[in-house]
Amino acid sequence: MPRVKAITTGSVPSFLDAILNLAESDTSSTLVHQDTWLAQLRARPNGRLVMYGDDTWLKLFPGFFDRHDGTASFFVSDFVEVDNNVTRHVPEELMMEDWSAMILHYLGLDHIGHKSGPNSAHMLPKQKEMDSVVKEIYNAMVSQEHLASTLLVLCGDHGMNDAGNHGGASPGETSPALVFISPKIRQIRNQGQSLEPPSGNFKYYETIEQSDIAPTLAGLLGFPIPLNSLGAFIPGFLPMWNNGFERLNILMGNARQIRNVVKMTFPAYEFSYSFKSDLCTPTPNTELTSLECNWQNAWQLAIAALDHGDHSKEVENALLAFCRSAQDVMSSAASNYKMERLYIGIFLATLAFVLSSIALFGVMESARTFGLFITISYGIMMFGSSYVEEEQQFWYWILSGWTFYLYSTPYVQRMGKGSDGDGRKALSKSVRIWGCLIFAVSSRIMRRWNQTGQKFAAEPDIARTFFPNHTNMLWILILLTYTDICQRMLRRTTSAGAASFSRLFFAILASFAFLFKLTLTSADSPELLQETLIFNQLIESVSGLSVVAQARIVFTGIAIALAYAIYTEIQRKRALKASLPKIRNQHDARLPKMLNNTLTSVTFSGDLHDIVSLFLVTQSRSTNIPLYLILRLQHWALSSMKLSGDEITITSLILQYATFFAMGGSNSIASVDLSNAYNGISDYNVIFVGILTFIGNWAGPIWWVFSTNSLFIGGDGCTLAVSRRRRGSHLPLLTFFVTTSLLAVMVACTVLRTHLFIWTVFSPKFLYIMAWSLVQHLAVNLLLGQVIFMSIC
Repeated sequence: MPRVKAITTGSVPSFLDAILNLAESDTSSTLVHQDTWLAQLRARPNGRLVMYGDDTWLKLFPGFFDRHDGTASFFVSDFVEVDNNVTRHVPEELMMEDWSAMILHYLGLDHIGHKSGPNSAHMLPKQKEMDSVVKEIYNAMVSQEHLASTLLVLCGDHGMNDAGNHGGASPGETSPALVFISPKIRQIRNQGQSLEPPSGNFKYYETIEQSDIAPTLAGLLGFPIPLNSLGAFIPGFLPMWNNGFERLNILMGNARQIRNVVKMTFPAYEFSYSFKSDLCTPTPNTELTSLECNWQNAWQLAIAALDHGDHSKEVENALLAFCRSAQDVMSSAASNYKMERLYIGIFLATLAFVLSSIALFGVMESARTFGLFITISYGIMMFGSSYVEEEQQFWYWILSGWTFYLYSTPYVQRMGKGSDGDGRKALSKSVRIWGCLIFAVSSRIMRRWNQTGQKFAAEPDIARTFFPNHTNMLWILILLTYTDICQRMLRRTTSAGAASFSRLFFAILASFAFLFKLTLTSADSPELLQETLIFNQLIESVSGLSVVAQARIVFTGIAIALAYAIYTEIQRKRALKASLPKIRNQHDARLPKMLNNTLTSVTFSGDLHDIVSLFLVTQSRSTNIPLYLILRLQHWALSSMKLSGDEITITSLILQYATFFAMGGSNSIASVDLSNAYNGISDYNVIFVGILTFIGNWAGPIWWVFSTNSLFIGGDGCTLAVSRRRRGSHLPLLTFFVTTSLLAVMVACTVLRTHLFIWTVFSPKFLYIMAWSLVQHLAVNLLLGQVIFMSIC
């Protein structure tokens, strides 16, 4: 949506458009009452518009199109029908003579990028399909008389990065192609090869702004430039007019229109049409003063050229230079900040920070120094654009430092009363060393799983380099992951005396979840199955079920498993309550209740963790699924260390963030993974898609929330009273970190609001910190984590 605005109005879209773009039902940003080239064409006598493809156009321009057929742009699982629905209208429309403009917005390439990346096996066939559509249209332009004066503009509204996403500032994302095609412009086309050698910056020919499309179409098709356009006419088309007077008129109209926008934005500057001798000085005071001087010089040259009939190249260059300078000034001033609202937000964040500080320092005892170091360092880091872009490095280094801290701290085993309130005694040196060694090695492997950020995004890694070349290894590890979850579920149900049919149900559920992931990968990323022929028969066995139906079966099964776990826990507690009177006279009345409560809590916590793990694995990319084996290994190592409550909390905090980046996350909107956002959904629904998108991107952090509960509850001789006491500083510490980081990001965005990277680095970080604060902390850590812990204990 933001890019469509730039193309049609010639203006610079705001960052709010990127947010509203996520809500497909949003109509607050309609362009009905704005001047666009569509409105100009429609205002002509017999002006008619037709549109097929992305229904964003229908939302931006309701009632504009005489014929249309829109498709949901966010349903990225569809590569085929979404484009066939457009192409089927092309032959018929090419025969029609009643339309002034036809818009065809194909979505297949974008969807393939989101699901499988630019190297997907679907990419080349889809590009060839688009080539055939362009060929069909061009042949019609050449052969049909009513299309002889038609202009075909082939362009992308955005590009994509190496992961297939967009929204960031990398060259691949910000360098979409643009081609103007017509038999009438053969005379001016570049006869040579690419102006630049092939390179990673994608700048092969002339580079323009997307806002330049609107004034260029206005000049070529002969209608007024949209009023709010900041674009400049593409100079490569000037040779289309042999008459220098006509070329000059086009550029003067472009310069006059941009001058009007600048003057309305900065009324203190006159930008007069008359000459002022004192306006231009050797050292202009401001950028606007320099721009005003450029305007005066260019306009006076143009007037003189008209009077004397001298249409030199110097005049054209002066007008174009003014347009480019004004474009730069207006692009940097496109945002109007309401400072009072920013200050109110900072005040509320400061209040939350103060309250969380009071709550924390009343309960936190050990490991305080390291926790404060993490929080303060993270807050300071938010003021550096490079640190924000490469935040994963911060968490990886913190993870390494924390591992050393855990090794160097004397561990103690909780059993009975001791001097430290947790009742702990020293662990053996060998257990401490092996636990830290396993944790350190697994953390190092996790660090290399996905290379993210900006600097190292294209470097070789496990998920995108090793696994595509070793697909058999990938699927062996995926199978092991599902097998591990399955055997854990079976072991727990067996120990609880569950009926055989329940154990059979869990085995079938885990097997079908694996089969669904196999089928989904076959449809989205068949290159990951090229060496695993043994799975073809499995995929064929469920070919009668759609991928959506398979996902719904898995999700329904997981819901039933969750309900069964809750029911079993209720039955355990009832049995415990009934057994207490029978042994009260034979033992200490507190002992059976204490031990059995501990046993049932550990069992239920493990049940929830395993069921949630199955769901999270299913919602993760195939190449990320084996990472859960590493997470399980880390959990086992941490369990052997007998950490204190504060140490568990800090470990959970670090691993939530480190795992987020290890699974491919970053602070760029381009890294948002939509590959599992439509599992089980046959049509776009902003609520369900939003929830599944969050789960797919925050699967690792969510896993560690449930794992943290198990660490608090588990342990030999750990009573529920001890578990509650150990968790006393858990939420205060997490809340303190969240409020501090939120305050730091808000202050950074306010202080650096004129920074060059405010929209590409700091504003996306603000969106991410809101997701971490509102969803991950409040919804997951607080509601899910704490409520489940309290219900258990």
